[in-house]
Order: sequence, then C-alpha cells, then structure tokens
Amino acid sequence: MHSGIQNDQGGVSRYRLTDSRQYLPVSTEITGYAVSGFCYLFEETGESRFLDAARRSASFLVHTAWDAQCLTMPFELGPPARYSYFFDCGIIARSLLWLYRLTGEELWLAHARDIGLSMERDFASPCGFHPILLLPEKIPESYSIWWSRMPGAFQLKAALAWRDLGETLADTHFLDLYERVLAFSLEHYAETLDNETDEPRKMDRLHAWAYFLEGLTPVSDREPIQFLTRSALIHGEQLREKLAPRFLRSDVCAQLLRIRLRLGLAPSPAELLSIENFQYASEDPTLRGGFGFGRRDGQMTAHVNPVSTIFCLQALLEAAKDRPRCADWRKLI
Repeated sequence: MHSGIQNDQGGVSRYRLTDSRQYLPVSTEITGYAVSGFCYLFEETGESRFLDAARRSASFLVHTAWDAQCLTMPFELGPPARYSYFFDCGIIARSLLWLYRLTGEELWLAHARDIGLSMERDFASPCGFHPILLLPEKIPESYSIWWSRMPGAFQLKAALAWRDLGETLADTHFLDLYERVLAFSLEHYAETLDNETDEPRKMDRLHAWAYFLEGLTPVSDREPIQFLTRSALIHGEQLREKLAPRFLRSDVCAQLLRIRLRLGLAPSPAELLSIENFQYASEDPTLRGGFGFGRRDGQMTAHVNPVSTIFCLQALLEAAKDRPRCADWRKLI
C-alpha cells in the first residue's frame, strides 16, 4: 500500500530492485494479481482502503491497459515489442470477477467476459492454446523449451477464469473451455518438470507445477484428481527441499503450502518459518512488509516481488485459520 509498487494510475510494477532502488515496468498480469490481493485483504480486514486500491488497479486495467483496437490485454504497455499472454489474461479476468462479486459493479464482469472471449478467440490452437501472441498481428510467438513459452499444464490456472465465468454467467461454453484445458493438462503435466535437466532451474518449474495444482482446485472433489493432487504435492515438496540449498523461491513455498491447506494437511513449523524469513522488516517503506522473490545459495535475491508478497501473505494468514478462506477455489489468488 505504501511501497510505491502501485503507481498513481493503479498499475503495479513487476518488482522493485533492492540494489538499484528501481521499479520494473508496470505489468498487467501483476496488476491483476494485485487486484485479487487487495480484494482478499478487504475481505480479511473490512478496511475500505484495500477495496479502493483494488478499484484503482482494476480501472487501470480496463480503461488504460485494455487494447480496444486488438480487443485483448497486452503484457506490458508501450514499445518496443508488444505481446499478449494467455496466462496473464486469465489472471486478470479472475481478479475482475472477484471485484465484481464484492461490489456488484457490472463493469468488472463485462470486461472479465471480454477477456475470457479473447482468450478463446485469439489463443486457440490445434493443440491446446498458444501461450504468447505478437500484437497487433496476433501471430503466435514461436515456442521454446521453457515453461511459459509453450502450451502446458500451467495454463490450467489461467483457465480458472473460464470456470469462474461459466459459473457466474451460467454459461456452459465457458465451463467446457475449462474442461478442455483440464484434459490437456492431465495429459501433459509431467512435462512441466521432465523438460528441464538443470537442477536449480527446476525451482522455476515448480512454480509452474504449483500453477497446475491450483488449476485443479474446482474439480478437487473428483476422486482421481484427489489422488493426483496429493501425489503431485508430495513430489513438489520433496523437490523443493532438494533444491532449496541452491535456489528457493518464496512463491513456490507459498503455493505448495496453500495446496497443502486445501487438502486439510497441517503445515510444519519449519515450512511457516521458511516463508516468514522472506519478509522484510525495514524502516524503508519500499521494503517494509514485502517478501523477497527468493534465495540463491542462501542469499536473498535483489528484488521484492508483489506476487510473492500476495502469495506469502495469503499462505500465512490461511495457515492460522481453522477453516481456510482459500478453501473456495475462487479465492485462491
């Protein structure tokens, strides 16, 4: 709220560099995550300042960031090259739907629907959905062997927007789109980790692995999904501990903890302490309360990340409850 990570227009920077004291450019995806984070904190505290902050960021997304000519949401604003990401669009649509549920303001629902339609119209491919498009041509970016640059199971978290739209609008077409991505993800999820041989970089793949598990949450009552989620969580936690001495991401810790809580499993004290140790206690308002992105060889990386902060706050707050609020899949940020 006081770090400067959210600018006057409501846009939110990808992260703040702690060594050079600079902010990276505003990201539409990160702004969407901020909307959800502010909505969550408003529900937790009842403080209107959080709802006001959510509205500022949402207004930036629909009035400033939305490309009315291309009818899509760009990755970032301005030159040189412009892109649109399937994943980002889903995260943004989910955030607008959350704000709609809190306020009843039709503007947010209408734009979430527009984004959901663009995800189907622009990104559809013979195999899954393209992850990245070049704008304004809407030409698919060439795939590469990296989790965010090829179709993969991580996209299931973005497809939660379709599931949410389908339930909100009673529209089976959106529900069917989620099921389409679910089927693809169940077939290909092992590739998330198998396509990486460099051990430290598997920590980044665990981030995508957790996105897949988060995307499964609306269908967690299906018996095969329950078994898969539990086994995949165990695999993810074991790999995290193996990789942690060389590289550990705070968002991965928070994501795996939130899945653990949804399964009704208790966190270990060491797990909670690991997340808490990423939070800055500082007189500097640009740092105070924020969570660092990660540690390499035991040293904190040089950036404070708003998404890491949002994920870690939710994980720690939910861990302190008898009945976690994030048991509702729509409120899993």
